[in-house]
Amino acid sequence: MSSSLTETGQSTLSELACCIDCGTPLRGHDRCPGCNRFHETRDDITQAIGPLRGRNRIVAAFYDGPGWSRFRKWERLFLMLQGGARRARMSILQHLSALERSEPRVLEVGIGEGENLEILPPSWTVYGVDIARTQLVACRDRFPRMKGKLAWAEAERLPFPDATFDACYSIGGFTYFEDHAAALREMRRVTRAPGAVVVADETPGMHRAGIGHLIGRPAMDRFWLRQLGFDSEFLDMVLQYDVDLRALTDQVWPDAARRPIWNRLGYCLIHPAPEHSPAHESFLRRIFA
Repeated sequence: MSSSLTETGQSTLSELACCIDCGTPLRGHDRCPGCNRFHETRDDITQAIGPLRGRNRIVAAFYDGPGWSRFRKWERLFLMLQGGARRARMSILQHLSALERSEPRVLEVGIGEGENLEILPPSWTVYGVDIARTQLVACRDRFPRMKGKLAWAEAERLPFPDATFDACYSIGGFTYFEDHAAALREMRRVTRAPGAVVVADETPGMHRAGIGHLIGRPAMDRFWLRQLGFDSEFLDMVLQYDVDLRALTDQVWPDAARRPIWNRLGYCLIHPAPEHSPAHESFLRRIFA
């Protein structure tokens, strides 16, 4: 049985989690009481994942491999051009500000190395999942308070019961999730109403603005993207895949808001739309009273 409390006295992720196969609450156990599936907690990270496939496999391999360390400086440059990393991230995280509880429990999907943790209020209890295990290890080492609050898991199969969190967010990566509709439904499922679920990423198909595509020589874009650190499989995915955000949200989250961010080089999905959220209206009344 895993420890049920973190060093700060808060519940561990395994105490909150449920089995990804049958949904039975684990209550801190490594083995599911319902179906006997093993959910090992190793290195303070709960393993709640099956074999990765499709885009999730490709993306995990990229972030677990050398390509990410090569590409990271270009991501930082992109955020700097949006006014700096903090400003770029706050344009998204501000949509979580209207939480009703003073000490909310929040989930970050695709937490990576924990770049957003320093921006969030210290009163928030944050848990995180990611498909790249090396990123989770880096997050745990960088933020010791995250020990016992991380899971190796997919957005499409979140290892939590319904309404576990007060809010949920995902910044970066959503465009290349394996099953966008399933991920949106899962993030909404584990978040109690009327808490916000916020998803943001770079605009799909940005590669088509590359000079090579504009002059009919896409091989030029493929060459310079390889220099940024993308491996062949990841690059094939980027160049060949697209997602219709409007059709997706109309199908899964018809009452969500879609907002442009990062000088229209990115998007932010907010569910429910702020004007439909009682918590947001309460927040506005407090601000303007």
